[in-house]
Order: sequence, then structure tokens, then C-alpha cells
Amino acid sequence: MNAKQRTILFLIADTGAGHRSAANAITNAIRIISQKEQEEWLTRTAAQQRESTVSPGNTAGTTVQEAVAPPPTYRIEIVDVFEEYSRFPLREAVKLYGPTIRYNPRLFGEVFHISNREGPVMAGQLLTTPLILNGLLRLFTTVQPDIIVSIHPLLNHVTVRALREFHLRIPFLTVVTDLVTVHYSWFAEGVDGYIIPTKQAQELYLKRGLDPQKVHLLGMPIDPKFTLPIASKEELQRKFGLRPGLPVVLLVGGGDGAGGLQAAVRAISHARLPVQLMVVTGRNKRLYAHLQRTKSHLNVPITIFGFVQNMPELMHAADVIVTKAGPGTISEALSCDLPVILSGYVPGQEEGNVTFVTENDVGVLAMDPPTLIDALRRLTKPGSPDLRRQLANAKRLSRPGASFDIAQCILSYLPTPDAQTVWQTTWGRRRQRMMSGRLRSAIRIRRLRTTLPKPLLRGPLVRRLTSSRTRDISNKSGDLTHPADRNL
Repeated sequence: MNAKQRTILFLIADTGAGHRSAANAITNAIRIISQKEQEEWLTRTAAQQRESTVSPGNTAGTTVQEAVAPPPTYRIEIVDVFEEYSRFPLREAVKLYGPTIRYNPRLFGEVFHISNREGPVMAGQLLTTPLILNGLLRLFTTVQPDIIVSIHPLLNHVTVRALREFHLRIPFLTVVTDLVTVHYSWFAEGVDGYIIPTKQAQELYLKRGLDPQKVHLLGMPIDPKFTLPIASKEELQRKFGLRPGLPVVLLVGGGDGAGGLQAAVRAISHARLPVQLMVVTGRNKRLYAHLQRTKSHLNVPITIFGFVQNMPELMHAADVIVTKAGPGTISEALSCDLPVILSGYVPGQEEGNVTFVTENDVGVLAMDPPTLIDALRRLTKPGSPDLRRQLANAKRLSRPGASFDIAQCILSYLPTPDAQTVWQTTWGRRRQRMMSGRLRSAIRIRRLRTTLPKPLLRGPLVRRLTSSRTRDISNKSGDLTHPADRNL
């Protein structure tokens, strides 16, 4: 008997590196869980095979394959929906996130706060849904997922709308990746389950009046390798060529190497602090080259890294971390019992992360050189009481195994291994043919509009044809209504 495969679709957008990192962390956890299930099944079937061979009373003729069904396997798809399945101008507008937070973060903060209400969110959905709905239709028809998981706030309401309009009964979950400042768009009525990282986010969810049975407080997804055994701090420091006995400060600016790394390095060097630095510049090749050129002129020892894959080792080798207020890096630092100095934050989106760090006393906010130097002096002096207190608080808050808990929660929403999925039923196959037909019709209409003269494009016939596509499912569904809907 062959194990049935279940398909898990993660919806993300590469607005920053955090959403894809969270999806990758959960994916790695699912793969580890699946590998363990397969190994346990092989061990169990091998044991049963031996027992059936030596047992003289085994006359039933039952095979091992019939007695023990193999666990399911998992096909996982991670899709940047805006980049791959949305239309202009939505696809291009989403790309403004990076430049905005880099060059005008105050503007981003103002937009965040203005839009963090029901009215603006619903208005935004009304404007953007026509630019992405047919893309989601094509995505669902192509991938045929057994479960859909959103890891981006702007994808929740439109996915609920798409599933309802297409009459697809597929479990839909949302994994929230903001610690405290959770935007209104994260929570959409109709989602089957919400996985959230903190009690503050849970309280915000409950204030919205949503179903408390659907919320799961499981922590922030970080890479499963943060749970693996690791060498001692002394061994890791020797591995990276660090000086023994000298406090190690790790400076991280995220995947793009932002967060004021250069200014922080310059301030620490100017203060001549008795520390040594490890600096992770990420994908910022210009900053990496600049630090390499100037490191001989610095007044502190420094080791420079580009984009790294061994962040757990770097964090365990350090005594303090200086970073921007990204939720992923904060959660990773806590899992390594590392005090946090926040060198900056994105207004609106990351303001709550600062509150989370300071109110739980696991770190401080230091956005200017004097505050940064003062915080480092207090944390790196021998026998520092601030360091001991923050280490204890970090141990209390850390959830290094959150990705495994989230993965298990997602898997619990999948159909059982012996059950048919929505795509395998007769109803599902008819629905798929109808959806594919609608998609082809939408493409034909779009091509027609690109070749017709402009006066005709403005005519009532084309407008009527175009608007009819949005009602196509309702008008043509007929007896294709899902069996569970017929009693409504």
C-alpha cells in the first residue's frame, strides 16, 4: 500500500525576508516530522515482519502492508502570490514596501496606522481583489492543495473570498508573524484557524470578537535547527577565531543588512569598548566590502560575515545581540538566551516588537550611539546583574520548538490518510473543470480587450462581458453546489 500524499500550500509575499523565513521554518519542521513518521513506520513494520516469520500460529496470511498503513507524505508549495499571480498595478505596488521602509519609514508608519481599521481594510480589499482573484483561481486549480496556509496579512481576506466564491471546502489557516502590533488585515472572518505568537496578539484577536476556539497560541516560527544540540560557547568562539575572555557582541541587520550596522560599529569603535564584534551584513555586499576595507582602522576586534546559514552558532557564540526589531531575529535570540539591544524598528509594524522586548525586560531600545554604548557597558561588565536578569527572562519567553508545534497544528487540519480530498471527489473534479473553464474565459476576455480598438473597449458590450466574469460562478454553478451547502 502506498502512502497518500497531502499537498500544503503556503501563501506569502516577499515584503521583507520574514514571511518566507517563517514558511521555510514550518516547512523544515514538517519534513522532519514526516521523516520521523516514516522511520517509525519502517521500524514497526520490520518488527511485525519478524514476528510473523517466527510465530507458528500466524495462519491468517495478513501481510505487513495490510496490517500497518504507511503515514502520508507531504508535498509543500511556497508561493509569492503577489509576484506570481497578481496583476498590474498591484504586483508593482507591493514592491514599494522595501524602498518605503528604507528611505521613508515614517510614511510607512503613517500608512500602517491609518489603514489599521475595518473601513480602510475593506476598501483596500474591494480595490485589489479584481487584480488577484483569477490568479488565486489559477493557483488553486494548478496546485490542488489539501490545506492553505497564509503567512501574510494582505492575503487573508482575498483568500477567504476566493474559497467562498469557488465553493472550495479547503482548510485555510493563518500564521501571524507579528508579535504585538497585529494589523487589522491579519484576522479575516472565515479562516479556519489562527496561529499566533504571543499573548498580546491573542488578546487583540479576542477583542475583535472572533471565535476563541480557532486561535492557537504556539509562538513564532523559527528554523528547527535552533532546537538542535550545539557546541559550547567556548568551542564556538574558538571556531570563529574569537579572543577568549573578551565579551562578544553580535550585530545583525536582517537579510538585507539594514538596521544601522555601520553606525553601530563606528560608535562602538569610537568608544573603545572592551568587546569584540561579529557583524552579519546579510545581502548588503557594499556594507560587507566597506567593513572589510576599514576594519584595520577600528579600535575593536571585528569578524565580518555576509549572508549566513549558521545563525544558531553565531548567536550561541555571542554574549549580546544588536539588531533591528524584526520578530524573527528577536525570537531566535530569545531561543539562544541572548539579551537584545534594538538599534531600530519599522514604524507601525515593529513598534509592538519594541514594547515586547522592553516590557518583558529581555533587552532595551538604543537608537542613538550614547544609549547603545551605555547599554553595552552595563551588559558586558563582569557579573552584570542586568545580564543575569535578562537571561532569565529570555529563558522564560523563548519557544525554540514553536515551528514543530505549528507544523503539528497544520497537519491536524489535513484530511485523514484514508479520506478523499476535495479534489478527488466527483464534485471536486467537476468543480475543477468549471474553474478551469472560467479561467480560460477570463484569459480570452483579457486578450480580446488588448486587440480591440479603444472606442469599442469603452462600449457597453465589453463592459457587460467583463463584469459578467465576476458573477460566473454564481450563474453557472447549478447543481455543482457542494453537498454540504444544499441544506443552507
